[in-house]
Amino acid sequence: MRLCTLLALAATLLLPEFARAAEPAQIKIGMLSGMFRDVQPTMIQALAKPFRELMMKQTGFNGDVEVFDDPLVLAAQMRDKKLTLGVFHGFEYAWAKEACEDLVPIVITQPPGGKVRAMVVVNRDSKAKSLADLKAEKIALPRGAKAHSLAFFAKVHADLAETEAALKPMSKLTPEDVLERVAMGEIEAALVDATVLEGFKMLQPSAFKAIKILEQSEDFPPAVVAYRKGMLSDADAERVRAGLSSAAKTASGKMLMAMWNLKGFTEPDKDYDTSLAACLKSYPVPAKVDATKPRAGSLTGGEKEKK
Repeated sequence: MRLCTLLALAATLLLPEFARAAEPAQIKIGMLSGMFRDVQPTMIQALAKPFRELMMKQTGFNGDVEVFDDPLVLAAQMRDKKLTLGVFHGFEYAWAKEACEDLVPIVITQPPGGKVRAMVVVNRDSKAKSLADLKAEKIALPRGAKAHSLAFFAKVHADLAETEAALKPMSKLTPEDVLERVAMGEIEAALVDATVLEGFKMLQPSAFKAIKILEQSEDFPPAVVAYRKGMLSDADAERVRAGLSSAAKTASGKMLMAMWNLKGFTEPDKDYDTSLAACLKSYPVPAKVDATKPRAGSLTGGEKEKK
C-alpha cells in the first residue's frame, strides 16, 4: 500500500495557496488499482472520508479520486481533460506517455536506497542458477506485491511453461514473513521488491545472509504524479511541486512517509526521460488494452460514499 502515499499527499499537501474563497474548488485525481494490491474494496472506501477531510482542511479542495485498472485508460482520461492529476508507477507512466504525449511529471518518489528494482530470491544453499532451474517449485508472492515486481516477473518468466516456476500468491504473509521462510528453507523462492530486501537486511542481518538473489531486474523509473499540459497553470504546477517536495518536513508528511516507506518526493531530474525511454524498450506498451474493464473503485464524496 506504500504508493497510496502519492494519493494522500497529492491531495492533502497541496499548498494552502490553492484554497479559494467561498465554494471549495474541485480537483480530480486518477490512480491505479495496482497501488491497492491486496486491499479490500471496503477498506479503500474507508480511506475516502479522512482523505477528503484532510484535503479540505489543508487545501480547500473538495476532491474526488477515481481508481482505474488500466494505466492507458487513466492516460486517456487525462488526455480528454477529465482528470487534473494522475498517479502512475514509473513503467506505466512510460506507457501513458505513448498514449498522451503531453503529460508532464510534477514530482517523483524517492524510495529508500534510491532504487526501484524487483528480484527473485532463494535460500543461500539453493542449487538453482536461474528461474528455469526451479522447474516445479513455486515462487511465493507476498501480500502487497509491487506492480514493477510483477512486470519484471512476467518478463523473466516469458520463455517458461505456465506451470514452471509459477507464482504462488501468499496474501496472508508480508514480504518480511516470506523472506524469513526463504531464509529458513521453508519456502523455495520469493518475488520481492529491493526496498523490502534492503529493510530485511537491516533488521535481520543473520537471516539475510541465508538468502541470495537468483534473478534481478534493471532499475525502474520511480513512481510519478503528473498532469496534462494545460490542466494546471505553470504557477499552480510549481506550487504542487513545491508542496510535495517539502512534504517530508511536515509532521503529517513524516508520518505518511514512514507508513509507506518513502523518503519523500522530488522534482524529476534530467535523466528521468532517459530512464522512461530505456524502460519502454524493456517493457513495451501491452499489445492489447481492455478499455471496457470496469474500474476497481473510487474515493468520492456525497451520495457516492453511501453506495
